[in-house]
Amino acid sequence: MGVKYSAADSAQLIQAMTSNLQVANQVTDRLSSGCDHLIASLDSGELQGAAYTAGKGLFTEVIIPAIKKLQEAIDDIQGELASYKSADSEVAGYGELDLDLLKEQLKIKNEQLAKVEKQIADNQDFFRNAGALLTGKLGDLLSQTSALMEVETQLNIGIREIQEKIDKLEWFVDQVSQYFTDSLQVLGLAIQGATQLSQVLVDSEGNYSTDGIDMSWSTKMKAQKIQTISKKKYLEPKERLIQEASRNMMLSDEGDAYYRSQLKEKLKGKPRSEWDKIVDDYNHTLKIDNEGNIIDIFDFRAYKDRHYQKDDNFSVLKNGKYDSAYTRMVNEKYQELIQENFEANSVDLAKGVVEILAGLGIYAGTSLGAAFALEWAPLTGGGSALVAAAAVEAGYITAEGLVVDGTLSVARTLYEIDTANLGVTLSAASNYNSWQANKPTSKTISGRGGKQIEARVGNRKVKLRVDWEPTSGSNGDGVFQVQSGSGKSGYSLNESIDVNSISSKTDILDWVNKTKKIKNLDKSVKSEIVERIWKGYRDYYGN
Repeated sequence: MGVKYSAADSAQLIQAMTSNLQVANQVTDRLSSGCDHLIASLDSGELQGAAYTAGKGLFTEVIIPAIKKLQEAIDDIQGELASYKSADSEVAGYGELDLDLLKEQLKIKNEQLAKVEKQIADNQDFFRNAGALLTGKLGDLLSQTSALMEVETQLNIGIREIQEKIDKLEWFVDQVSQYFTDSLQVLGLAIQGATQLSQVLVDSEGNYSTDGIDMSWSTKMKAQKIQTISKKKYLEPKERLIQEASRNMMLSDEGDAYYRSQLKEKLKGKPRSEWDKIVDDYNHTLKIDNEGNIIDIFDFRAYKDRHYQKDDNFSVLKNGKYDSAYTRMVNEKYQELIQENFEANSVDLAKGVVEILAGLGIYAGTSLGAAFALEWAPLTGGGSALVAAAAVEAGYITAEGLVVDGTLSVARTLYEIDTANLGVTLSAASNYNSWQANKPTSKTISGRGGKQIEARVGNRKVKLRVDWEPTSGSNGDGVFQVQSGSGKSGYSLNESIDVNSISSKTDILDWVNKTKKIKNLDKSVKSEIVERIWKGYRDYYGN
């Protein structure tokens, strides 16, 4: 049986849980207050005697910790109920939703659309139009085509509406399935504990015995970790896909911004069924340096009128912008190869090109075959060409050639080097796998003053940083870690906040003010920590 959602049932659940939480809070508050008063009376000597003293152990070791944990669980339920309300607001407007029914409706509409599109294509066929013209039925054909186009528009609108309902319902289920699990575990243990405590034997002197009673619930209850899952903002599927792809890449800030902009452009207007392939294909065209910047190496003529490097054979873009340092490095390395006459030997030249990338610190695979696909072919006019095809893929130059077996052929727009009778064509080289194997496991969030935050602890100066670790945390969704540098100052800091406990800047501020080694730092330092975590959270999790 598939997922079904009812706005009315959900509203009743929210109302019932709200009422139950009010009662639960009152009960635990009274229990906690009574226990605290009892212990205070025992400590002050107001209540004396062997029975009272012996009974104190039962309360301090078992009952009071259980009540405290119960309060923590109730607070957790209250926080996650707020998150549930937020998620519910995204789907409540639809009233009733049935996932299986929606998917069936989507399938039917897509089939209808395919038939309509085929009929439109048939009607627009040149020979059919020509035949209709000869038979005098062209007007009927055009009228039918116009009506079909209107049907096509309405079907597309209907498909988008159904897809939106499916997207939001699936997102809602994914969100709420994380709520209440740990706190309900505590409530279950509390109920078990209440049953077991009723069997505890107390003698006339107040000594208690748990022999024969299963007290494992108490140990489990104390050990149970409770984490409040914060509300998440609904993102459109395309936005969510780009964010997930971005998190997976771990690029530099500038590289990440460029990567997102390129993905957004490549996905524009493309059917959803192709999105994953588009992302994967783009990833496998990337060249990435060891600092997480995206590098494109290409024929210089597209930029030569804007820059003074008249002798350059190649130009280099870093994150979509011309980079003079990289351009100089590539051309100097290339000139070394020419001077050493490496082009006379195809293998040596190919290795030399790999050396160029290695000199840039670019991940290009561990072997020549992994880095490049090489095609050798005679050129007319006695010339040869060395093509960085990533530039064509990125759209910086127009290659008026064909793609054959994944390799870009030599075309008129490519720069010819008159030094040999052979042409070298570099295909769009993939180093995505190499980057994935070597990419950093954490990323420092920069802010005011760069990557480090200068702070003072007593009379000591310390340097702090905020790192994002995307695969750490309770659910592997990521944490933001505040830590000190090398420790020469004698001040050691290593504290983290799970991304699932963040829904607003206030959550981060509360965490900072509760964390022992952070809360006493200067106000400006704490503010900078909050800003950096919030910046990272918005960039990589979209809220």
